[in-house]
Amino acid sequence: MKYKFSTKVFGQEGIYGIEYDSLEKNEKALFEINSYIWTSEEVQDMLDEIKSITIGNDFEYSVEGGHLLIVADKEETHLFNLLNKSQKKADIIWTTEKFIQFLKEFKDFLQKNGR
Repeated sequence: MKYKFSTKVFGQEGIYGIEYDSLEKNEKALFEINSYIWTSEEVQDMLDEIKSITIGNDFEYSVEGGHLLIVADKEETHLFNLLNKSQKKADIIWTTEKFIQFLKEFKDFLQKNGR
């Protein structure tokens, strides 16, 4: 993928996530994944949960210290910018496989940065 991960989002040391300017316009909501709590273990826990989803069930995760709600089922992952409180539709809809790939890349970035 094409994201520019950072340990210093908007110049704030210890905020792990994605540089806003590296995101495509239709994926700007992904910026809200930025948080100070991220560790590779946290991302691995998410990957394990998502991979264990069964048909008819889903996985829901709200990024602590961030503003992103993640709702995944076996086929699709919906990402919601929680700063848009009145919205009912996801800001981003990816295949769950694409989201898993994103999480793997994010986890690798965190591991390389001692997280």
